[in-house]
Amino acid sequence: MFERNEAVCGHVLSLFQLFSNKGRFRIACFLTRGEFCVNEIIAVVGGKASNISQQLKILTLSGVIERRRVERRILYSLKDKRVRAMIGFLQKQFLNGEAK
Repeated sequence: MFERNEAVCGHVLSLFQLFSNKGRFRIACFLTRGEFCVNEIIAVVGGKASNISQQLKILTLSGVIERRRVERRILYSLKDKRVRAMIGFLQKQFLNGEAK
């Protein structure tokens, strides 16, 4: 149980803090659909390129997403399967399973 495992409890709380930022949460939700470059993410999530790049860096450093270079493009995708499952759960609870 979480109440008896300080390390796991701390990790879960860190994850919630990470996604308390709407931009980071929306980026992670979009990345459940696949692998995308910054311009594709901006087109869907909205916001300034500098802000989206900053949020992508935070998500990458936290280990939630990963990036890879393909020629001149950098593609981002979800790395943490638990985050994908969490977002799927939230979609079922709040969007009736719709991937929006």
